Amino acid sequence: MLSAMGKSLKDFQSMLVPDLENHARTTNWLIQEELAYDINVMREENDNLVQQLTEEQRAIYDNVLQDAENNLGGLFFVYGYGGTGKTFLWRALSYALRSKGEIVLNVASSGIASLLLPGGRTAHSRFAIPIAVNEDSTCNISQSSHLAQLIMQSKLIIWDEVLMMHKFFFEALDRTMRDIMHTKNPKSLDMTFGGKTVVLGGDFRQILPVIPKGTRQDIVGASINASYLWRSCKVFRLTKNLRLRSLQSDTEVQEIEEFAKWIANIGDGTIGDSLHGECEINIPEEFVLPCIEDPISTIVDCIFPMFRSGHSDIQYLKYRAILAPTLDIVDAVNEYMNDYNNAEGKTYLSCDSVCKSDSNVDMFADLHTPEF
Repeated sequence: MLSAMGKSLKDFQSMLVPDLENHARTTNWLIQEELAYDINVMREENDNLVQQLTEEQRAIYDNVLQDAENNLGGLFFVYGYGGTGKTFLWRALSYALRSKGEIVLNVASSGIASLLLPGGRTAHSRFAIPIAVNEDSTCNISQSSHLAQLIMQSKLIIWDEVLMMHKFFFEALDRTMRDIMHTKNPKSLDMTFGGKTVVLGGDFRQILPVIPKGTRQDIVGASINASYLWRSCKVFRLTKNLRLRSLQSDTEVQEIEEFAKWIANIGDGTIGDSLHGECEINIPEEFVLPCIEDPISTIVDCIFPMFRSGHSDIQYLKYRAILAPTLDIVDAVNEYMNDYNNAEGKTYLSCDSVCKSDSNVDMFADLHTPEF
């Protein structure tokens, strides 16, 4: 009898306590936005991607999902050069949790990289990270804000291209999340990112944090692996180049595989003799275009072989590009190609500041009025 009365009293008390999580899901537009995905579509996408995972990807996929679903608060780093399937893995993890109605926050260090992630945002935009940071910085997130509620209800955070960011950015988010999660998890102050599962991804062969006038030691010391967070980080590595799968010709596969291996060896420092931080590398002849006269005409004829003959199909042009190391070379290539472009030219006007006018009509009139 007493136990029954105690159980009834406990149920009555639970009815009086408001369900803050469900209340936030109905009133917080940030949470609603992250829960707006079609669960059935997410499940189909996830089933399709899981079947294509390699053994390396599947091991990471299982570890991260197990950690997130059990709220273990693990910190992972996925290391792999371009083409090894990091973005593919991010999509599989996102779809897996979103198919169960969970929230996954996908962010990247740059705007371009964030466009490749499902529902991706820049890290600064999503977590209100200040532009200027130091060893004591925190993010501009108040305890009761909608953003704080979103972070508390998220199941997984994926941060891509992390190696170009200073370690202070990650430490600022770590301190902020430990404070935010304290109301939900009393042990959050002693756990990385407040006990939230976080996956970081990047390639040490690519650009590291830019330190103005910094030495090699300054740059290495600003990287994420020099942070106190790295001691708690479990590192995975992707080594298989998945871009070779899309190639049909065996000869083309062999050529691309040899080139990818050569690039990887450069990144690992196994090619060339290093002397005082500098290294001289000889490029194999099969990777170099033979140039007889003008190097710009040589590369244009190789990448756009039908352009100079008057072929101007948009579909033909949009799948090819010439990468250049400096803006001067970009201008030289564009000028060369424009000389062979017979299409009618158009001039588009734009402004880089807002006109101070009394009305929008005046502003548009100022923009479109030609000067003679």
